[in-house]
Amino acid sequence: MPAHTFHISVKDALSLKKATKNKSLPTIVVFADDQGQILGNLGDAEYLSRAADLIKQSHFKGGMGDSVTDYAIHAKDFPVVTVVGIGKLDKLADNIAKAAQAVYTAIKNTPAAAILWGDTICQIHFTQFVTALIGAGYRFEHHKAKPKDADLLEEVIIISNKDAQDDYDNALTFAKATAAGMTTARDVANEAPNLLNPSELAQKAKQLAKDYEDTISVSVLGEKDMQKLGMGCFLAVSQGSDAEGKLAVIEYYGKSSKSGKKSKLERPFALVGKGLTFDSGGISLKPAAGMEEMKFDMGGAASILGTVRAVAEAGLEIDLVAVLACAENMPSARASRPGDVVTAMNGTTVEILNTDAEGRLVLCDALCYVQEHYDARVIIDTATLTGACVIALGSVRSGMYSNDEDTLFALEAASEYTGDLVWHMPLDETYNEQLNSKVADVQNIGGREAGSVTAACFLKRFIKEGQAWAHLDIAGTAWKSGSTASASGRPVALLTQYLRSQA
Repeated sequence: MPAHTFHISVKDALSLKKATKNKSLPTIVVFADDQGQILGNLGDAEYLSRAADLIKQSHFKGGMGDSVTDYAIHAKDFPVVTVVGIGKLDKLADNIAKAAQAVYTAIKNTPAAAILWGDTICQIHFTQFVTALIGAGYRFEHHKAKPKDADLLEEVIIISNKDAQDDYDNALTFAKATAAGMTTARDVANEAPNLLNPSELAQKAKQLAKDYEDTISVSVLGEKDMQKLGMGCFLAVSQGSDAEGKLAVIEYYGKSSKSGKKSKLERPFALVGKGLTFDSGGISLKPAAGMEEMKFDMGGAASILGTVRAVAEAGLEIDLVAVLACAENMPSARASRPGDVVTAMNGTTVEILNTDAEGRLVLCDALCYVQEHYDARVIIDTATLTGACVIALGSVRSGMYSNDEDTLFALEAASEYTGDLVWHMPLDETYNEQLNSKVADVQNIGGREAGSVTAACFLKRFIKEGQAWAHLDIAGTAWKSGSTASASGRPVALLTQYLRSQA
C-alpha cells in the first residue's frame, strides 16, 4: 500500500489557537535541542510552558529522535504535548529525516497534530522534513491477507512564521510532489518480480500518461523494434528470458503544455533508468543467498518513474524525456554466454565476459537511443549497477560520475538540499585500460579493481563528444537489505530538486 494518507497543511500560530478550540484537540509537537532549549516559539505560551516543564521534570536530554509526552490525562480541555529532540543544531542537516521519523512515530496514533516549526529550523530543512514525514508512514502490504490496521493520523498542521507563509506554502507543495514520486518508486520497486516483468514495468509508464494526459506521452519499443535499431547489447541481456524486453519512452511536456498543446520536445533534460525486473546473473549465475533482493535491480527505472510523477505533480516548466530499459536477466538455452561478442546501437562491439554485468549493456543502448532521437541538454542515468559501489560508499551516498562540471555542481547542490546524498567519483582515462578487449572494441567488465569506476567508464564510451552526462550508481542506496528489505525511493528527491533548480 502507499504511504499512509493524511492531510497536511502549513499555517500560522493563530490557526493553532483556532484548532485547539475544536472538540478533537490536536497533539502539539515541540522541538528541543540537546541543551533542552525549545526551538520555535510560535505556539501559545501555555503549550510552551507545559513543554518546558515536561523537559525539566523528565530530565529530557533532547537527543536526536528522542521524545517525551505529557498526555494531560486528567485535564479535559488540554491537548497532548510531545517534545521531540533534534540533538545538536549543527548536526541537524544530516539528521532531518530521523527527526521526521520520530515525529511521525509520536503522532501516528492521534487523529490530528500541530507541529511548531518556528524559524530556528530553517526552511531548507522544511521541504526535506515534510517529504520524510509523509514517507514515514509507508507500508508495502499488497500481498498480505490481513494487513495491519491503518494509523489513526488524519491531519497535520505545521505552524510557521506568518511573514513567510507563501514561501512555506510553495515548499509544502513541492514536498508533497516529491513524496508522491518517492511513493511511486517504492511501490514499483517493492513489487514481486513474477508480477512486475518488463512488460508490466512499461505498463507503469503508460499509466503515467493516463494520469497526466495533458503533459505526458509514452511509447514502448519491443524486441523487434530494438532489432531494427541494432540494439544488440540490450537484446543480449533480454534474450535469455521468456519475458520480452521493453524500452519505455516517456515524454513530459512541461513547457509546451502551458500553451494548451503538446509539441516536439525542445532540448529536453533526459533521464535513463536501468530496469532489470529480476537479475539472476544469467549464465554467470549469482549465489542463492540474497538473490531474492535482485527484484530491486530495477531501482533505477523505478526512481525515474517516480521522478517523472514528481515533476508532473509539481508542474515544473521543463521538457523532459525519460527512458526505462526494462529487461529480465535469466539463464536459459538462449541466454548470452561469457565470450559472446555483440554490437551496440552505435556500432561499438562488446565482448561479454560476465553476463552478470548486464546493467551496463541495457543502459549503453538506451543512452544511444536518447542521443539518436533527442537533442538533450543533459543525460542522467540511474542504475543499481555495481556491488563495488556498495563497498565504496555503503548505503549513505550514491556514486556520481559526470563529464560536465555544471551538471556535477548542480547535482551536488541538489544532493545537499534534499539530504539525498551523492559522492563525486573519478572518470580518469587510465581506468579505460581495464576495459580493453582482445577481440572487440570493449569488454563489459574491468576486473576487481575500481569496479564502479570501470562500469561508469564503460557507459561514458557511449556518450557523444560534447554531450553533458551524469551517471548515478545507486546500488547501495536504492533499497535497504536484510529481513525487512524495502525500496528507499532514492534518488527521486535528488533528481526532482535538480530539475526544479534547472527550471
